[in-house]
Amino acid sequence: MRACPMLPAFLMPLLGACAALQPFDNAPPSPARPWKAPELAAYSAALSRPEQAREPGAVSIDPAKTYGLGELIDIAQRTNPETRVAWERARQAAIGIGLAEGTYYPALTAAATGAVAHVPIPIPTTVIPGGVFTADTHFVIPTLSLEWLLLDFGRRDAAVDAARALATEAVAGFNAKHQQIVFAVTRDFHALTSVRGKVAAGRAALVAARSLEDAATARKQNGLATLPEVLQAQEETARATYDFQDALAAEHDARMALLESIGIRPGTPIDIADISQEPLPSGLEESVDEAVDRALGQRPDLIAGLAAVRAGEAEVRKARADYWPKLAARTAVAGNIGELKIENSAYQGVHELQYDAGFRFEWALFDGFERRNKVRLAESTQRQATAELEHATDKAVREVWKAYNDTRVALAKYEAAAALLAASEKAWDATLESYRNGLSTFPDIREAERNLARARTADTAARAEVRTRAAAFAFSTGDLARP
Repeated sequence: MRACPMLPAFLMPLLGACAALQPFDNAPPSPARPWKAPELAAYSAALSRPEQAREPGAVSIDPAKTYGLGELIDIAQRTNPETRVAWERARQAAIGIGLAEGTYYPALTAAATGAVAHVPIPIPTTVIPGGVFTADTHFVIPTLSLEWLLLDFGRRDAAVDAARALATEAVAGFNAKHQQIVFAVTRDFHALTSVRGKVAAGRAALVAARSLEDAATARKQNGLATLPEVLQAQEETARATYDFQDALAAEHDARMALLESIGIRPGTPIDIADISQEPLPSGLEESVDEAVDRALGQRPDLIAGLAAVRAGEAEVRKARADYWPKLAARTAVAGNIGELKIENSAYQGVHELQYDAGFRFEWALFDGFERRNKVRLAESTQRQATAELEHATDKAVREVWKAYNDTRVALAKYEAAAALLAASEKAWDATLESYRNGLSTFPDIREAERNLARARTADTAARAEVRTRAAAFAFSTGDLARP
């Protein structure tokens, strides 16, 4: 950047003229390659500060502690920056109420005007031979004025109602953000639990494949099996090993997704509890109609939609009130402090108090149809908010119905998966023993081993699906993180 010449201190405000005269000094000189602006170093240094220094909501993680779902949700609600964004929006909306209510108070203003003047005034030469006389003056006029709006036909009331509705909308958005984060953490936690179950199933499948390989090798040594059977058994072991490693990679990805939902860095050392063997919910204890009624009364998005409608109604009232006049009381007190002399006369001073009080009546009679169009705009915005609320209500009903049915189906699938796993385990044990005794063929034992692996995977997936669907159902009704 081109440096400005040295300037005296009182000319420092003119430094901005450097950029005004040479604006392209602050832009890349060529489109052909990247450009490192002088300010980039300071920005890079700010972004490279330690995480704790730039994350006010950061929470310390104890590597020796095992964190359950509830604790992870608590960390997410305190750490995830999205909650702080929604919180500040709610606070800004609350400040809007204060701004609107502040218009009920009078406005008190202090001001002062001062000047020193030397004024030559032309005058006929018949009065003064030179045709000019001069006047010199210096004065200060401090003023204290007060104005109080007394009557506005509902403008301020409507503005306060709109601000309160917008604050309610912001609070509902804040609660919705918490529910979204809680659901995301819950969903990803159960996804990690599911993948961990797949890892356990893969480990068990690997053990079963090795048992099959050992049995085939023993049978070959006893002359009861052929080399192709042993090679096929080794193939099953290799396949099980690959599936196990693939499950480990999926576990790593699921863990990263969970840490992202919580709002902590991927490399954070944290021990996450495994709830794969904990009991599942037995079933739904309410009807879908009861769930729909509860959702319509507490979902944050519907509350926000209704608040938007109320804000639109208030804006319509405010726009219509602009057709009416305004009446305000005003008063002012000022001091006239100064001196004046003409030509070579002595200064004549004044130190007097002046004041006035009265009313100000204002009524716009014609404004180029501005008020009419403001009413039209406010009415259109209000109708839009009403239509959006109707759409959100219909969407909420559909989501509750879907989540309710998904939960019922997931429970039924889990019962079937549990029965399948029990049957597959018995079939595997019986077939393996029969194969060792030479009563079953290798295709029989291989099929039993694969069926057992599929059954374990299905059972693990069904368990996770029940928990995830139950969380989705609670999310659809607004029960998650309910205030």
